[in-house]
Amino acid sequence: MAIDRDSNGDALDLSAIQLAANSAAEAASQVLLSRFRPGVNEELSIVYKSPNALVTDADLAADKAITESLRHAGASGRILSEESQTMISASESESELTWLVDPLCGTVPFSTGMDHWGVNIALRRGGELLAASLPLPSLGETLSASRGGGVLRNGSSFTTSSPREKLSESTVGLEVDGPDEWRARLSSGLEWIPHVSQVNTFASAAYPTALVCLGRLPAAVFYGIEPVHFAAGAMIASELGVSVTDEKGNEIDWSKDEELDVVVFGWQEIHAQLIDVMSD
Repeated sequence: MAIDRDSNGDALDLSAIQLAANSAAEAASQVLLSRFRPGVNEELSIVYKSPNALVTDADLAADKAITESLRHAGASGRILSEESQTMISASESESELTWLVDPLCGTVPFSTGMDHWGVNIALRRGGELLAASLPLPSLGETLSASRGGGVLRNGSSFTTSSPREKLSESTVGLEVDGPDEWRARLSSGLEWIPHVSQVNTFASAAYPTALVCLGRLPAAVFYGIEPVHFAAGAMIASELGVSVTDEKGNEIDWSKDEELDVVVFGWQEIHAQLIDVMSD
C-alpha cells in the first residue's frame, strides 16, 4: 500500500486514490466512446460556452460520470473541472485536495470524428500533484501514475525515452488557445519554430501530453492553458523524467488555478534546447 501524508500528518492511501482516478477515467471513457463517430457525431448536441469555446452533451455526460465515479469511490476534496465545480467532501483535513479534471480534452476533434482527444484526471494537494489518469479512449491507451510510484500504461509498468536528441530533428506539438491567442503569438512568440523539424497541432492538450509521455513526441508547447488541461500529463511526466515548465524553465506553481501564458513539456535534453531558443 502506497501511503503519503498531508500537512497535518494524516495518511493518504495513494493506491486507493489511483484506483479512484482510474475508475473515473474509465467511466468517462465509456461514456465518450458511446458517443464517438455515430454518423460522424451528427447526433451530438453542440453549444458554445463563449466564442470559440465548444461544448457538447458528451463533455457534460463525461463530467457527470467522473463526479459520480469519484463519489462512489469515496474520494475526498473538491472537483475543479473544465465544465463544473463540485465539493465531494468538506472536512478541514481534506480541504487541500482538489481533483483537476477535463472530461473531454479535445472537443473539436472529438466532434469531427478525429482521435485527437483524451480525458484528464489528476489529484492535487495544495501545491503538489499526487496521482493522475490520462486515457486516449479511441486509441486504447491509458497512462496513470501516483507520486513516487512510477507510470503504468494500460495497467503495466512503463518506461520510455525521447524519440529524438536534437531539437532540429524533432517534431514538436503546438497548442494555441483560440484565435485571439493565435493573433498575439503570430506577431511575437513563435520565433522558436524554425529551430525544429516540424510542428503538429491537435486542438487538445491531453493528446500531445500523452504522446510526449509515450515517447512519440519529444516535446510540446502550450499557449494560454489552464491547469485542468495538463495536470494529469504533468503528473505522469514527472514520474518519467519529462520536464514541465514555463517558457523560462521555471517550475509550475500548482497551488494556483489561473491560466498560464506558456507551458513547455519535453524530454530533458530536448526541453533544454527548446527553452534556450525560446529565450533568444
